[in-house]
Amino acid sequence: MHSFRGFTPPPAVLEGVRRGEIAAFCLFAYNFESLAQFRDLTMRLHQAARDGGCPPPLIGTDQEGGQLMALTGGATELPGNMALGATRSPELARQAGRVLARELLAVGCNLNFAPVLDLNNNPDNIATGIRSFGADPAVTAELGGALIAGMQAEGVLATAKHFPGHGDTSTDSHFDVPVIDKSLEAMEALELRPFAAAIAGGVAAVMSAHIRFPALDAEAVATVSRPILTGLLREKMGFNGLILTDAMDMQAVNCMGTRESIRAALLAGVDLALLGHLPEQIELTAEMRPLYSTASLERIARARAALPQNYPALDVIGCAEHQQTAQAIADASITLVRDSGRLPLRPTPETSITIITVRPVNLTPADTSSDVQINLAAAVRSRHARVTALELPYGASTKAIAGVIQAAHSSDVVIVGTLAADRDPAQAELVRELHTRGKAPIVVALRTPYDLRAFPQIETYLCAYSIRPASTEAVARVLFGEIPARGVLPCPIPGIKPVQA
Repeated sequence: MHSFRGFTPPPAVLEGVRRGEIAAFCLFAYNFESLAQFRDLTMRLHQAARDGGCPPPLIGTDQEGGQLMALTGGATELPGNMALGATRSPELARQAGRVLARELLAVGCNLNFAPVLDLNNNPDNIATGIRSFGADPAVTAELGGALIAGMQAEGVLATAKHFPGHGDTSTDSHFDVPVIDKSLEAMEALELRPFAAAIAGGVAAVMSAHIRFPALDAEAVATVSRPILTGLLREKMGFNGLILTDAMDMQAVNCMGTRESIRAALLAGVDLALLGHLPEQIELTAEMRPLYSTASLERIARARAALPQNYPALDVIGCAEHQQTAQAIADASITLVRDSGRLPLRPTPETSITIITVRPVNLTPADTSSDVQINLAAAVRSRHARVTALELPYGASTKAIAGVIQAAHSSDVVIVGTLAADRDPAQAELVRELHTRGKAPIVVALRTPYDLRAFPQIETYLCAYSIRPASTEAVARVLFGEIPARGVLPCPIPGIKPVQA
């Protein structure tokens, strides 16, 4: 599965498509500067296939919604999986799948590396976090299945990832080899349930995890493990769709060596090795061609033959209907974990409100948060005139924290939007100091719900699971009593709040 830098396909890549030697692509945000240009790029790939008498190439990208969105610049900013998990609504999940698919098709993509079916059953797992629907395998199976059905009904192939489950680890496979030491029986009760449901529902593709599961394979990570990919996924679980790898340039698998890891993945039963940012991809493809299996080639051919060949106009992207879906998800997701009677806010014209937010950063490589401007202050200001907006960097200095606390000193209401504050001592210090000084801050966790662990004394605490505009608007609606907080906590906050039934 090829990638390339730049806004146009290199001539050698187009020739490979025409000759039928390149069948699939993974594209990234660095491949486009506008939606129209991105569509032009993919249409060149489609045209090259037609010129060679080949079916359309598989063209995929990471458009999960929420934390990870390759397609921006006007695309609908869905709140993401954990927000969907808080809604507990299969219908909203199905609508989310339809939105993702329609907008991807409009730019010529026919494969989405989504949804994440990993359980968020380890609060220290920053790599999964809000990309997960939550900790409950039944809820994840139901919502993941609905999102897959919505996406594939529109003609885009969905990918269940990361098999057999990336949730219960605190190690990011971009940097090291995570190990999940569970029995097969334990995994069948938890991690494997959403994947089994997705397979039963007809998911087109499954992406492997670069994680070692000693109970399944004592030596190899799942991506290069024949017992896991062929023995478990193909033979025991009956999956006959496409098996894709996670990016092969990630350290957890690339530590084997580029050629050695790709060769091992193909021999393990992978259909498409996602080459990611590796160099010399055309040369790698030629070198690995003798390892292609007839069964894999047949699966790829079947998938390509069924792809749509008509693409909607670009104006479907970000259309009013899709924006309404994003807002409906956000409105249903906001979760009130605690309240001491502060909500709803009923400010007088003289009431001063200070909004403190943290400048978004990419906390993992699978993250596009740094491109987002948090609009919580603007959403509150549209309802009340006397609003002061303050922003801190992630990991702020003691001096910066002191400055913000001083600026909020005279405010009647202080609202803090946190981002993984349980992992950032600076945010924890800020919130605790505001509380000590009697400001009784209202805290809104804009990423995972675990921030409350860092300041358990806080009495009014909400979870939004997203920094996207629809979610900050939904937070404002809840704060001012325009809508109720209907969200259900999708994963427990250890020592503080169990998962809700």
